[in-house]
Amino acid sequence: MPQLNIPRLQKSFLFRDARGRVILWGLLLLAVWYVAYAFHLWTPRDEDRGFSFLSGSPTQGASLFSGLGCSSCHALYGIGPKLGPDLGTSLPAGSSPIRIVADMWNHSPQMWQKMKDAQLGLPHITEQDALDLLSYLYVVRYMDVPGNIDKGAELFNSKGCIRCHALSENRKTLGPDLGQLSAETPIVWAQRMWNHGQAMESVMEEKNVVWPIFRDREMLDLLAFLQRSSSGTRQEAGLLPAAPSEGKSLFIEKGCSSCHAVGGEGARSGPDLGPRGETTPSIVEFAGLMWNHSPQMWTQMEKEGISRPQFEEREMADLIAYLYLVGYLEPVGRVDIGTEVFHKKHCSNCHGADGHGGREGPNLARPQSYYAAQLAYTIWSHGPEMYRRMREKNIPWPTLNEEEIVDLVAFLNSL
Repeated sequence: MPQLNIPRLQKSFLFRDARGRVILWGLLLLAVWYVAYAFHLWTPRDEDRGFSFLSGSPTQGASLFSGLGCSSCHALYGIGPKLGPDLGTSLPAGSSPIRIVADMWNHSPQMWQKMKDAQLGLPHITEQDALDLLSYLYVVRYMDVPGNIDKGAELFNSKGCIRCHALSENRKTLGPDLGQLSAETPIVWAQRMWNHGQAMESVMEEKNVVWPIFRDREMLDLLAFLQRSSSGTRQEAGLLPAAPSEGKSLFIEKGCSSCHAVGGEGARSGPDLGPRGETTPSIVEFAGLMWNHSPQMWTQMEKEGISRPQFEEREMADLIAYLYLVGYLEPVGRVDIGTEVFHKKHCSNCHGADGHGGREGPNLARPQSYYAAQLAYTIWSHGPEMYRRMREKNIPWPTLNEEEIVDLVAFLNSL
């Protein structure tokens, strides 16, 4: 897709004013929509469907948000009706896009009741529609990185960023002005950090600057600070929908598979990029891990005669979508805890103790894997009937947090 040429916006208006932010997203999505139409819209391959918010189309989601009546109840950044929660508010620190699914699940009974009272009816959606809506909500909600801005400002100084980068045009520096740089969204940030790492390493060696290491959530804090400080455009919407099948090809073509295994299959000189037993990194934290290990990776690549790859923005989106697919970035739950959730939340009352069906609910085993994003579709397609039957049996609607959803998905995939 061609690079969107959105005019540069100065700091004061569009990034500080709530109405301005809505206008900005409207302009951005309209521009992406026009480009998508010019290319007859992107049609995903079968293997790219249905697993992650990155595989959805935010432009289609924006159309659905209005067409399905979501905008009749929900505001964005304070602009719009107040019947439902404002969907422009940033996710809490430590949240992943799965939080959006959890919020949809937990608030569904109230939504259905308000829609009934307003005589709106329950709109029919497909699984792809649900994915597109999640992608749109990711664009408007998750791109504000949930980091600590004050800590980010401290890191900008303590990690030596300020020695090469300015945040305004008033100070000349060796590196680009980060106050104007259009690289403040997670996928683009990961791409920039990787592509420019080699040049930064050379400058650091000349200046005798130690390669900075970012630990825990520090990269999130730094980007949160730069988001607040920058007037650069945001480009993430133009990179979606991403294609994990293309990302898999890039993983091989760019030489990643020469060092990294996936799920125990492949090379062993680098860490395995399959499912992680530990906490799953966000996209920004993944960028931090790539940054931290860049010097070692480049040294290893030189030893093996592998040229240092560069990634276009869309290529990085596809690669990250692939890493979600293989479980490196998609949280992987525990089957035993998911089994407990299944019983504790009364799912077994209708779907049977083992999840293979009961008198009231169908068999939940299926040949395709479940993903957290698919629960958004389940809410709309089956939720109202589930809610009606639960009320008849005096069973409370279960609330689920992010971790419970991930563990429940793990249980469903074990059936």
